Amino acid sequence: MLENLQLFFGDASHALARIYARLPRAGLPANCVLTGRVSGPTCEYARTLPATVSFVKPRRVSAAEAETLVVDSGHSSPHAPREESEAETLVVEAILPDPCFWSQETPFVYRAELELKSDGQSVASAERLFGIRPLGARGRNLVWEGRRWVARAADCLELPERLLAAWRAADLALLVSNPGDALCAEATRLGAVLIADLTADEEELPRALRRLARWPAVTMALVASGATLAADIRSGARNLLLAEHRDAASATPPGSQADLVICEAASTAELVRLAGDLTIPALAWRAAGWCDDLAAARRQCDVLQRD
Repeated sequence: MLENLQLFFGDASHALARIYARLPRAGLPANCVLTGRVSGPTCEYARTLPATVSFVKPRRVSAAEAETLVVDSGHSSPHAPREESEAETLVVEAILPDPCFWSQETPFVYRAELELKSDGQSVASAERLFGIRPLGARGRNLVWEGRRWVARAADCLELPERLLAAWRAADLALLVSNPGDALCAEATRLGAVLIADLTADEEELPRALRRLARWPAVTMALVASGATLAADIRSGARNLLLAEHRDAASATPPGSQADLVICEAASTAELVRLAGDLTIPALAWRAAGWCDDLAAARRQCDVLQRD
């Protein structure tokens, strides 16, 4: 019954963060209510005092106020879907005081425990780990917790196999084709950054985005240029950035749902042509071939940035 449960954060600052759980009513028993709590945080590398906050029915806000809710990274907040009627969707909210964000240095995670009740009786329950990752787009920059963030990544297929801890130590994100939950969970625990390549999965894209959006380690999902994205594609991946792949064969402007583009080209001139007129962030992608180790791949990123 909870397979379509969505967990995401809305406006977030160092003072508080709003956490939402959303569940479509279709197929559920009558008189259902969604309850639960959020507890934590925990972190592999740090300790802090834990807290427990209950989920409650979200407060009502005006449409104008809803438009002002922003993550303090500058990224528009995926606030609760208040435009939906209560007859169609169950939505509950937990307000976390003094939240701890997920980052490479301190990958704090929280645990959400949700329970579905019908006529006072429990009919289903679920536990989810989640993190608050304040990453967004502001103009032509990516911004992490209010500061400009430059993504440096390598295709994991172009390197010898290394532990995630080594990637984190090298300050290098992994470009991975549709990463599995086991990898996402371990990266979330250790603070390793993932970029999910979904360019070959257009038919399964909505399902893949819903799954990957659960993991704070997955910073963005890469979709093919010209991919057909459903109008409601965001509803299942509210905290995940969408990156559109562009190369010399890309003939149309980026889609309206793209938060950023990743431009693949062999020459600097071609990269400039692909990215020059964009008003959203652009990442440069250049094939460097096989690298012997992570340090060599990191140096290639630095060379690309200088070029």
